Amino acid sequence: MEEPYLSDKYYYYWVTPGGRAPIVEWEVVLSRDVDEAALRRALETAVQAHANFRTHPIIVNGRPQHELLDVEDVPLFEDDGAVRRMGTADTLGYLFYVAWQGKKVALHYFHSVADGRGGLAFMCTLLRRYLGEKGLIDCDKPASDSSGTQPTFERILERMKGVPPFGKFDPKRHDVFSMPVERYPRKGTKQRMLEIDVPLMPLLSLSKRSDSSVVPTLQALIGRALHKTFDVGERTIVAYTSIDTRRVFGLESGGNAATHFSVPYVAKLDHYDLPKRAMVLRGALDLQTLPENIATEIASNMAGVAEGEATPYPVEAITAAIEESVLRDSNSIYTYAISYPGKVSLPAEVEPYVDEVRTSVSAYTLPFSIEACEYKGTIRMVFTQNFAGDGPVRAIYEEIAHAVPDTTFVDRGEREYDELRLEELEHR
Repeated sequence: MEEPYLSDKYYYYWVTPGGRAPIVEWEVVLSRDVDEAALRRALETAVQAHANFRTHPIIVNGRPQHELLDVEDVPLFEDDGAVRRMGTADTLGYLFYVAWQGKKVALHYFHSVADGRGGLAFMCTLLRRYLGEKGLIDCDKPASDSSGTQPTFERILERMKGVPPFGKFDPKRHDVFSMPVERYPRKGTKQRMLEIDVPLMPLLSLSKRSDSSVVPTLQALIGRALHKTFDVGERTIVAYTSIDTRRVFGLESGGNAATHFSVPYVAKLDHYDLPKRAMVLRGALDLQTLPENIATEIASNMAGVAEGEATPYPVEAITAAIEESVLRDSNSIYTYAISYPGKVSLPAEVEPYVDEVRTSVSAYTLPFSIEACEYKGTIRMVFTQNFAGDGPVRAIYEEIAHAVPDTTFVDRGEREYDELRLEELEHR
């Protein structure tokens, strides 16, 4: 057994377990129906190669621990829509599983195992091995434990020790807008999934004309749509924006190396045209993603973990005690969440056999969370939301479609997300 890294403890055990646990999904649609036997053999190899996907969580003396499972069986299931409890018999003890149906293969995993990039790396290994098993491509077997997690946050804090932040936006000092929507009951995991597909080239052209880039341009459109939908007034719309720390600090990890920063859409921006809004938000993004600001955010989060670990109470009691405050506090400083890992780079030999790719993450405390990725000339934005109405997302779609022709909207309906409940994990 081993201690989880800080990136695992933060959020994923101390703050967000339960019905709103952050579950990340990568879904691919293949060009032909899935062969279950070949997929199972491929999954066995992928799990051996990516050590962090063999993680089995255990509660020891009230604290989360990890052990790596021996690969005797793998969590592969035909998709039946069931809600699975990560880390239990539902997933054979793993913190992930793979579901298939027809041409679809979907990887579901608890966020402590990997961020979007780490999950995509696992999916790429799985697809290569699967196509190799089918005799469609030549594929060498990867080395066992060739890709796993690293203590990324610890290394960042050590490197940036004593370096103060510069121009870091603190949403706690602002009146932040929270969407007045009636949410689903928190005792369940029901969420609604909506999708906006944006043609890449027109969006890139629009961004370049604004001296901006994809994410701030989208945030400029989202901010305007929310102002049109709600009485935002002088309050600030704040986007909880994910960032891959690998590219900021030059580190590597097959696990979870993501953290976040805040991008403010202040009320006066709504009086500007789109190019100026996008340009201002690009400047805000560049400032907030300075290494010293990212390190300061990580240090603040880790201080909360240290405070929790210093208490004599078991992790389940701590999580239950802070649940209400986390929900209240997050909605007081963030309006929505967005993550954009960028272009999906599948191995060249895999590309001809994959028709579609999408990624999503379950919304936890905020009204909706956006997970976007680029594949074959389309940016696919998947919204997962904790309320039934589609009004805010349709308004965002209409705003984007006005600026980027041929943008499309898909309502994927309601669904139940998977869980990670600390009380149901193995206790020793």
